[in-house]
Amino acid sequence: MAKILVIEDEQALLNEVSEWLTLEGYEVVTAADGLEGVNAAVRHLPDLIICDIMMPGLDGYGVLQDIRANSLTQGTPFIFTTARVTHDDIRQGMNLGADDYITKPYTNHELIQAVEARLDKRAAEKREKDIELESLRQRLEHEHEQRTLKAQMVAMFVHDFRNPMATIISSIELLRNYADRMDEQRRLQHLDNVESSARQLIQMLDDMLFLAQADADRLTVKPEPLEIGQFVGRIVEEFRAADSEAHELLYESCLTDRVMTDPRLLRQISANLISNAIKYSPPGSRVHITLDNVDSQYMLTIQDQGIGILEEDQQRVVSSFQRGSNVTKVSGTGLGLSIVQQALDLLGGSLDLESQVGAGTTVRVNFPVSKVGASG
Repeated sequence: MAKILVIEDEQALLNEVSEWLTLEGYEVVTAADGLEGVNAAVRHLPDLIICDIMMPGLDGYGVLQDIRANSLTQGTPFIFTTARVTHDDIRQGMNLGADDYITKPYTNHELIQAVEARLDKRAAEKREKDIELESLRQRLEHEHEQRTLKAQMVAMFVHDFRNPMATIISSIELLRNYADRMDEQRRLQHLDNVESSARQLIQMLDDMLFLAQADADRLTVKPEPLEIGQFVGRIVEEFRAADSEAHELLYESCLTDRVMTDPRLLRQISANLISNAIKYSPPGSRVHITLDNVDSQYMLTIQDQGIGILEEDQQRVVSSFQRGSNVTKVSGTGLGLSIVQQALDLLGGSLDLESQVGAGTTVRVNFPVSKVGASG
């Protein structure tokens, strides 16, 4: 059942549209103004948003910019409804990223037809991407196609680059056009969006460089002194900002040790495991990250409440381009755990995975490090 968010300040029309959609079998969430609508979009993550343009406070254009500035909602189909029908109005909405435009007054049939068209298009785009990923995995089995696969892998990374880039651009535009209507907390939130998206881009570049160096057998361990508890804590904070509080990220570590280890490899391990836990967990669930010192080794544990991994898939998901059979609704390249395993091999560490479908996954990684100033 698709979930639809309706944002409309005319209560009678809001009730009527909600009833139409409910009778058609959709789950409906409503909001009576723009700011309430933006908050509802992040809270409920709808499959489609229907929004009036002319509203007090944050108007429909501002709502759309806010939606496109948030990594959680930026890809959500968006339909404007309004009595304004000038060419400039339509062009402004489309330039901001609206998917459709319905003029008031409209009929039940016109609305449902527009909704179905947008949802069908989104489903088709997802099917196309899933087919592309499956084709990529199958062709990986043939060694003579390695060059083609590498080119397509780069293309997929480039595609995924667009999301954080869109967040950065939309947040900047939103601040430029609506900063005077925002309180300090909301302005800081959008600045956090820009910073966290930039960090996502850096992480993706690091992943690409890591894979390229691994393929060329050029990966080496370069230990540096760092406070390991604070280091992992900063990575968790970056994900909190990027996740916009859609999940509860709980980090626990009392370690104040200053150790010698490779910060790049440790970041690859931590970031990919946390990213996977968030990606495959429902909004509102908890991701628990702990860092301990156990038997002269450091143990990083990431426990989520996500969809879990089928038992027959648990051995192969650490290989490149391999994903669980039950993740068809979540896009991804299947490279995260492979990068983690390669980084652990370099550090002399190990990975242990426990998972139950529908109950979540726990990943524990152990790796040796030496304390700064320790002898031997």
